[in-house]
Amino acid sequence: MSNSLNAFGYYTFWPLGSIQASGYYMETVDANRLKIWQALSEFFLDTEITDSTFDYVARVVLETGYSPQEIQNILWGEVFPALEGNLKSIAGEWAGWTDEWLLEHLSVCEASANKLGDSGIVKEISRCWGQVAVRLPSAYA
Repeated sequence: MSNSLNAFGYYTFWPLGSIQASGYYMETVDANRLKIWQALSEFFLDTEITDSTFDYVARVVLETGYSPQEIQNILWGEVFPALEGNLKSIAGEWAGWTDEWLLEHLSVCEASANKLGDSGIVKEISRCWGQVAVRLPSAYA
């Protein structure tokens, strides 16, 4: 896969298996989108989530400037479907995902997302988001 940050602050990338030279498949992802994907992916690691993690995610939410509804759509419609499986794995990822991996496996979802998936994982991610939300303006709760 190849990707690069262009002059407009967007990542242009060609996922594996795409025909890069002919330009048949190219997706552009805003640098802020990648930044929020990276932050929200912390909830899906096979590690203990601490107050510093919640502080970090809250800071990134504010820095990226996404609205409360956009953040919910990104969490539940983009990050959750791609990373939920890591929390089901006996030997899940604990070190984090590279930008390249996230760009290859996540995609922008414009539609409103529902909390569909393993109910225990939905509950845990909702708890994590609740810890972030208390660190944000009330509109994010």
